[in-house]
Amino acid sequence: MTKYRIWITALAVTIGFLGGLQIMNDSKSYAFINVNSVAVFSNELKTIQNEIEELKSVIVMTSRDLNKYQLSEYNSDYIGGYLEEEISRVKSIAGYTNVRGEGVLIKLADNAASTQRNINYDLVHDVDVAMIINDLINAGAEAISINGKRILAKTEIVCVGPLIKINGEGVGAPFIIKAIGNKDLLSASINAPNTYAYNLKTVYGLEIETMKSDFILIPKYDD
Repeated sequence: MTKYRIWITALAVTIGFLGGLQIMNDSKSYAFINVNSVAVFSNELKTIQNEIEELKSVIVMTSRDLNKYQLSEYNSDYIGGYLEEEISRVKSIAGYTNVRGEGVLIKLADNAASTQRNINYDLVHDVDVAMIINDLINAGAEAISINGKRILAKTEIVCVGPLIKINGEGVGAPFIIKAIGNKDLLSASINAPNTYAYNLKTVYGLEIETMKSDFILIPKYDD
């Protein structure tokens, strides 16, 4: 029995020693981390994430600038052409360029065969011309002239005795009105029943003639 006890004791001591070595080895595999270390690592992680987001923003901005430069380099002709067209369009609207296109010619004159008691009913007045111009504009007229005088947004049409003053100059009947735009729509704004011009012709007997044309030239505004 004594021999067995000695042998068991020796075996237990050996196992205990080996177990202690294993615990020591395992403890070397792990590092102790305290609260302060966690805070430091967390701050470093946030800093790195912020730097990544900043780099993403720089990449996006650089890509946009690159696209602009490429557009300017490869599409300069297109951009230049577009700007020229826009300038021409603005000048045309402002009346500073000649305009060509389809449209209508309108002759507006006094009633030659007067049957009215009041002679004023037989004459073309400034309000008549202004109303017809307004109807043409509403029908889509892009440019209008009266007896060769370009009509602008600032144009005043005023009666001066037997004449009508347009852009500061006196113009007498008959009035030749040119309008560029859709010729069918412009013609309808003059000839359709219940329009202002239609009533002038049918009720008051004023002379109003309309002709459609595929080519009309309206001169630029002359200062």
